This record gives sequence, C-alpha cells and structure tokens, in this order.
Amino acid sequence: MLIFLRMASTHIAVIYMGGTFGSIGTPLYPMPAKVFLEKLQQHSVQHPLNDSQEHHLHFFEAPSIKDSSELSTIDWLALAQQIFELSNQFQHFIIIHGTDTLHYASAFLSHLFTDRLHIIVTGSQLPLLDSNGEHLHANSDAWANYQFSVAQIKDITQGCYIAFAGKLHHANQSIKTHTTELEAFQSNSLPRAWQSAVQNLDFHQIEHWILQVKDIRLTNLYCTPSPPDQIASQLNVLHQNPPQILILQTFGAGNLAYSASLKSALQNLIAKNCWVIISSQVLFGELSNGYAVSSWLSELGVIIEPHYSQADLYARSMLLYLQYADQQDWQSYWRNKAIS
Repeated sequence: MLIFLRMASTHIAVIYMGGTFGSIGTPLYPMPAKVFLEKLQQHSVQHPLNDSQEHHLHFFEAPSIKDSSELSTIDWLALAQQIFELSNQFQHFIIIHGTDTLHYASAFLSHLFTDRLHIIVTGSQLPLLDSNGEHLHANSDAWANYQFSVAQIKDITQGCYIAFAGKLHHANQSIKTHTTELEAFQSNSLPRAWQSAVQNLDFHQIEHWILQVKDIRLTNLYCTPSPPDQIASQLNVLHQNPPQILILQTFGAGNLAYSASLKSALQNLIAKNCWVIISSQVLFGELSNGYAVSSWLSELGVIIEPHYSQADLYARSMLLYLQYADQQDWQSYWRNKAIS
C-alpha cells in the first residue's frame, strides 16, 4: 500500500536517468551523474521560477543511467522501485530520461502509478549544458523542458505525463515522431477510457518482477504487404522456441488477410502458450474487427489491443504477462477482450 505525506508546499523529486539532456562534448557522451546533478541543482538555484518558493527540489540518480536505447523493462521496474521507496516522502516526480525510449518509460510508469502519484517525464533533443559542461547551452530545449515540467508538476492531476516543447501529453498515448525537431512527441487523440494494467502495487511485487522479466521474450512482427503464406513462414521459424508474447503489427484497423497456413501457424503458437496480440502499423486511431478480411481471427481467441500507442502496448503486454501468465482467461484483463 502506498502511503503519502501531504505537504503544504510542493516537494518535488527530480530523478535523472541519463540521455541527451545530461550529455556534453562532440560526439555527445554522458557526464557522470553526480557531477551533472550538482550542475542542474546549481542552475535551478541561479535561475528559479517566479513561484519557486512553492517548490522544493530534491535530486536523485536513477538506478540505471544509460543511453535510452539501451534501457529495457528491467531498468524501468528498478526506477519504479525507487519511486515507490520515495513515495513516502514525495507525491510529485520529474523524471529526466533520454528521448529514444522516453515514451516507453512513461507508459510503464503510467500503468504502475496512475491515480497514485504526480509524474512528469521529460528530456531534450539537445544537451542542457554547453560542450564544456559549465553554462546552459544557448540553443538547447533542455532548460525550457525542465522549467516547464517544474511549473506544471503542482497542477497536474495524478497520473503520468510527458512534458516536451511546452506541451503535456498523456504518457500512455504518446509516441516519438521526430528525430531532431524540438517538438519530438505527439499524442493519440483517443478518449481517455484507459485502464491500468496494474491495480495493486507493492514493493516486493516489483522486486519479484525484476527477477522474472529477463526471461520474457516479446516478438513484434511488422507485417509487410506480402502473401499471408510468407507471413506464416516467418511465424513457423518461431515454432521451435516461441516467444511468450507475439505482437502482429497488421494493416489499418487491425486487418490481416487469411491463408490456411497462416491460421495454422498462429494456432501452433497459441497452443504453446504464446500470447498473440493484434496491433496496427497505423499510429493513431481505434482498432476494430469490422472488416471481413480479418474476421477469421475471431476463431483463434487473439487480442485486439486498445491502440493507445506502441509504447503502451509494450508496457501493457509485459506487465499483464508478469501478473497473469498462468491464467487461461488472460484475455479478460485487457480492456478489449478477445476478438469476436
């Protein structure tokens, strides 16, 4: 059970997890976390917000500080452990994270702490500091993103959000859409009829998941405009050693053309307790099974995912598998149940 201390002023835990935000030099390389946090704290004191008297910033190193392309579920669960431990002192958290997988981290935190804590995840496309690591980078978006996060954190409702380029995005509905532009993230416009994959959370549960998650293999197959028999051949390669979770990124609203061999390949994987989940290559919009071309999937008991974002699908899949891998009715724990 989470226990919170309510405080009159806003005490904010700032957790640094690496990324471009804390890098310097050419080519970019990360500053030592301790040194970077000292610099960030100095600049926070030197350049306070107008209402800074209402904020008390406390700075922490994350358990894993890496390039964000190296991060995985284990790292985000370790971050969740740290947040859980700090939640006896703080209700408000700002996470500084590399942009490559920032939306994945945010989706995990959204499922783990929605309606429990106030969390903003931010980062930057350019470093906070100049190449010498002393002064604020003249052209960077890092300081603006950081100050925007500090300004917004006391006003957001409980949940997890991405703060970037002066905008807030719901964490589970966001995707990185640009490699270099400062406005790097966009949000799905789906209504927020969203359910967390985790209803009750405790520290020991997270600890147990960290030990389990390294053995979970998730395969994400991007379906090309190929005959379905070719897709079947790709799936048959997995048959001898199937993943625990298979995501098929299909077309449009979740459409996948039929062939007897493709149906057989999916049935063989399902018989080996592989979760099969139907997603889409299309970034935004709802999925459905309204087209005859995909109606055959209803015979298999696969899941059509809610399609908030690819990052949400990854987080939802991993967290639900950690909780319900051994249950026959695992489909019932998704917002959308088996295709029918």
